[in-house]
Amino acid sequence: MKGRGDERKGLESVKEDKKFLKRVTKAVDERLSGKRLDHVHSVSEYACKLARMYGVSEYDARIAGLLHDWDKLLTDDELPARLDELGIERPDHIEYLYPVLHSFTGAAAVRREFPELDDGIISAIHNHTLGSLDMSDLDIIIFVADMIEPLRKSKGRPEVKRLRQMAGKVPLDELYFEAYAATMRSLIDRKRFIDPAALDIWNGLVKRHHPIDKSRQGNPDAVL
Repeated sequence: MKGRGDERKGLESVKEDKKFLKRVTKAVDERLSGKRLDHVHSVSEYACKLARMYGVSEYDARIAGLLHDWDKLLTDDELPARLDELGIERPDHIEYLYPVLHSFTGAAAVRREFPELDDGIISAIHNHTLGSLDMSDLDIIIFVADMIEPLRKSKGRPEVKRLRQMAGKVPLDELYFEAYAATMRSLIDRKRFIDPAALDIWNGLVKRHHPIDKSRQGNPDAVL
């Protein structure tokens, strides 16, 4: 199953350069460690698999997968200063958003570290946690790969198993919608704060994927 027009192929991207890939891999291996490093390599491999399924650049998927958690090992205490250093405005409710901030700082940091990276790869890194209403195919691939790569435990998490089964069988837009729904359910089940921006994205996705249902208001036999 192909993506939504292979838009990435029409944009200038990093040449498929084995030396550059080796340089990125070395930098990531030196920066990260432990299970986080294992996860990053697993995301990169799984992102390549998804890219192959949907007709997206496997090279770009591999690079974005390797770099997506560049700032993940920064602590909550370090992240505000990192935002300031990179010229990123501190968000409202920052105390609740530490788990997603690494995607924003990481995208800015790898742009500085690897200036040859194109905007599509930077966007995929930036959008891999909060997402966006307007995601490129590569954005979606990294967002989904981060959720369901093989090292992610599926025991007690039926959504992970279901998304893995859907991959390659449904359009990318639908896969993203289902992945975002799973994320929202997880946040609610764990009674976590939801960024207002995430609610806007969710509502936008609902409007896009579901027509307005006729209300059952006024029906004496409908008990809501």
